[in-house]
Amino acid sequence: MRLIILLAALLTIGLLIHRQLDTSTHQIIDQSVASDVENAPHVPVKPQDVQKFGQDMNKYLNDAAVEKLKQIDQKTQ
Repeated sequence: MRLIILLAALLTIGLLIHRQLDTSTHQIIDQSVASDVENAPHVPVKPQDVQKFGQDMNKYLNDAAVEKLKQIDQKTQ
């Protein structure tokens, strides 16, 4: 009985690992999301850069919201 449970656990773990390593599902990312990530501000390494990062992030989020609203308006007209 222990051997059957062990084999079932190993099979489950193997299946989960296979799904994690399957690259075909990871390539189905929307291009607009990928470009948004590229344009995002980089996380600061130095403590003195945190204030500027906050400002950059707020500007980025506001710009992204305005862009999404424009896209929604274009698609609904």
